[in-house]
Amino acid sequence: MPRSSENYIMTAHVKSAGDMLELQSIRKAVKIINKELRHFRYGGHTPTNLVRGEKKSPYGDGAIHQFRVKCQGRGPRASVARAEGVHPRRYDRSLPLSKAERLDVYIYYRD
Repeated sequence: MPRSSENYIMTAHVKSAGDMLELQSIRKAVKIINKELRHFRYGGHTPTNLVRGEKKSPYGDGAIHQFRVKCQGRGPRASVARAEGVHPRRYDRSLPLSKAERLDVYIYYRD
């Protein structure tokens, strides 16, 4: 079955060192790309509000265009919840990454 998201990159297995290393490489690459985009946009310097973590451009032209990596936890949900002694439907909406067997990795472009 084909994926419906154009942003999907890969599925990483939590117990696979190779997959976790690849995920770490993806995160580092996105970090470098975002840094270069900021550098290019602001002519070689980073405005002080970006250093403080603000998202708005100091020049009044909206948000800064950046990429972000999102990991979505996948795996059994009810059995994990029962093992914790909570309601079996607790993780129906979202499975925490710490309890996931696999991670679906997505890269989103945000403005």
